[in-house]
Amino acid sequence: MKFARITSPAAVDALFPLVDEDIAAVARDEAMAAEVAEIDALIEEAEREWAAAERVEAFRVSRELTDLVSARRATRRATREALRSRVRFNGVAAA
Repeated sequence: MKFARITSPAAVDALFPLVDEDIAAVARDEAMAAEVAEIDALIEEAEREWAAAERVEAFRVSRELTDLVSARRATRRATREALRSRVRFNGVAAA
């Protein structure tokens, strides 16, 4: 048996696209295009998420800079830290 012959019409219809080189090339191109489109969609989704996170962070930072209570607490902490630290003035240690 040199050549196998497919006798089932359903099998011929199913296997013909795999045997014909032009159809197989088109199928590969379509699969590649679908994969590229999926990757592009994932990249766009990630960029949207990063932009949203950046907007939230920008709002949080601007809120921290304009929040009066936080500003007063930060000033008090800095003042307390300066008073508690042992700093030398003109060679004399502050207690």
